[in-house]
Amino acid sequence: MRQIFFLVFLVCCGHVFAQKMPCASDEMTALMSRKYPPGMYIKPMSVAAKTTSSADTAWYDVPVVVHVIHDYGSEYLSDDTIKKSFANWATVMLGANADTADVIDPFKSYVGNSRIRLHLATKDPAGNPTTGITRHQSYLTTLGDEQAKFGQWPTDKYINIWFVDLSAWATAYAYNPYGAASFPWYDGVLSIAAAVDTVKIIPHELGHYFSLAHVWGAVPIGTTCSASDTVDDTPPTMGHATSYCVPSALYDTACATGYMVHYTDMMGMDSVVDYPDTVNAQNIMDYTFCPRMFTKGQAYRMRMGLTSPIASRNNLYTPANLAATGALDPVPDMAPVPDFIVEQSTGPTTPTDKRNYFLSLGNPNSFMFRNTSWRDTIDAITWLFSSGAATPSSAASVVSNQFSVPGWVTVTLTATSNAGTGTVERQQSVYVADTTPVGGVGYMQSFTSAADITNWPMLNYYNNSFRWEFFTGAGKDDNTCIRFRSYDPSALATPPRIIGTATGDYDDIFTPAFNLNGVTGDLYVNFYTTGASTLSGISTFDPLTLDTLELYASVTGGVSWTRLGLMDGYELQNNGLFATEFTPGSSAPWLSKSFAVPAAFRARNTYFRFRYKPGNSGNNVYLDNFSLSGVPAGTQEALLASRNAFAILPNPGQGVFRFVFHPGTLASVPCSIRDVAGRVVYHTQLVVTPGNLAQKEVDLNTLSGGMYFVMLNVDGVPVTEKLVITQ
Repeated sequence: MRQIFFLVFLVCCGHVFAQKMPCASDEMTALMSRKYPPGMYIKPMSVAAKTTSSADTAWYDVPVVVHVIHDYGSEYLSDDTIKKSFANWATVMLGANADTADVIDPFKSYVGNSRIRLHLATKDPAGNPTTGITRHQSYLTTLGDEQAKFGQWPTDKYINIWFVDLSAWATAYAYNPYGAASFPWYDGVLSIAAAVDTVKIIPHELGHYFSLAHVWGAVPIGTTCSASDTVDDTPPTMGHATSYCVPSALYDTACATGYMVHYTDMMGMDSVVDYPDTVNAQNIMDYTFCPRMFTKGQAYRMRMGLTSPIASRNNLYTPANLAATGALDPVPDMAPVPDFIVEQSTGPTTPTDKRNYFLSLGNPNSFMFRNTSWRDTIDAITWLFSSGAATPSSAASVVSNQFSVPGWVTVTLTATSNAGTGTVERQQSVYVADTTPVGGVGYMQSFTSAADITNWPMLNYYNNSFRWEFFTGAGKDDNTCIRFRSYDPSALATPPRIIGTATGDYDDIFTPAFNLNGVTGDLYVNFYTTGASTLSGISTFDPLTLDTLELYASVTGGVSWTRLGLMDGYELQNNGLFATEFTPGSSAPWLSKSFAVPAAFRARNTYFRFRYKPGNSGNNVYLDNFSLSGVPAGTQEALLASRNAFAILPNPGQGVFRFVFHPGTLASVPCSIRDVAGRVVYHTQLVVTPGNLAQKEVDLNTLSGGMYFVMLNVDGVPVTEKLVITQ
């Protein structure tokens, strides 16, 4: 064989699958180079090739761990599916897959056996028993890619394989030994779960992991015959990204006609090998949908990648590591891991969210609980529900339930198999909201103590550090408020945040019920926020995503929600860049925010929900002084603070206007309107309740468009406000 060179570039998925990009090599490499500064890459070097000989007969056993990164969707691969697929991967690596019988005649004698035997680990890095399969719930299963590589086991001891729901770049990808040495925290294979056993995608990626290139070489597919994958028994090819498994691909001779390789042995003797004059389109490292084989040369190259010290691949098969990982030990019979998920509610109202963790007391819809226990064949399960459950216990896999006691519900699930039992208890699994309204227009919540907001449930869906919490030490008018803790010190580390970006996460805080039935005129949800960011910019690999705060309303007891508005960007992170965790001081500006409540959401039981979506730049956002009012925040505060404050809503506007003011001690307040020439064009007496904030509607349809001056006389003190009437 010719001298073998390890490739410096990132190699990745070669199969077209579900219309994904066939390979994200260039894109991922470019993103990596921007994410990490120059000089962090290990430079390429050549590795002299050995000649094949009768002594090259060693077998290599390597341990593997499979990580399922999921959100309980179709990507939640069963253990049986993984084990069955794993057996197929292992067979392909040994060239023992039955469909090698379909290899066309020119290549039947070239079918290779890497002699690399894959084994699911039976011991984890701490030496504890394992089935070689782990599970991690994360929103990053969807387009998380590198950021979704949770729970990596030491790469010098295990091959890590991650399955996710979706990838932004390709069906699957992996780093060759040089890429792995440069970015060890990402070493392994990542694939979408739908490709777990499709057209040999995982063996393809393991080929990259062990240093194989695509058969057309390190150039874009379909561009040239002159590039090489540095394996002699794969004849030159431009690859087959569009022709798939058809005769024109199987017997493509465009690049391979007359292909021969000249060799010189150690004694200086020359020899020539005449390889097939058709390409090896059934090669696993091509893009056809009929992969059948690795060649003998590729098998040898994979062994070279495994036995090289680059990225510590050569430690995988050592006797000490095989003992430490239990790679050759029988798979242990282990007790199940109990787990469950809350699904969409069932009932007459169609939910708007993926799952319902919040429903009102007596809601016609029911909470839905689904058993997702794993790691062994489950013989029996037992549910126990608190809070006056309609079904207090059950042995069913899926339970639809309602509760008669408001507050948090405790759910206990026990899973039993022949190897034992496992029990999980979640004391805050779902929340049953009280339907007794706590107020209506005029309600104010200043979050003065944790006890004040026990009926404001905060849900951290992914059990991570990005969450809502009651906070002492800062506030708009005192030292208490609530905050969303989006600060992530790893975002400022070097290198920054390896995995687990906040982008894609979301957390909710729910209000109690408000009685808004019959409320007319303007109505606002008012509150104040202050926040900051940690980064002024970030690499394209980890795109800058600004935090978002959204306000929703529900009149269906939490089954369906409608967004009333949102804040994001500099409006939300109004204190700029902070290199340390942001806590507002006395000089930090608090911004007032108001969202109008449409008439459709003015019911006897109206609930509101703040949904926070953290991005990659968040450094905490604080929220205080929630209220329901007929005037927007800021305006309301000014009017309450000063007897001389006067607001006209809307302004500019036309038709009917609302005058908002403090009437002092009077029951009747004189009101006059003058035009720009000083002429009185309107006069009336506004009948009000002394001492209370007054809101009076005034019909000014008789006035033409233009600028006017409205004057009130409050306790003998004139108060004037400019008014603009539009045409």
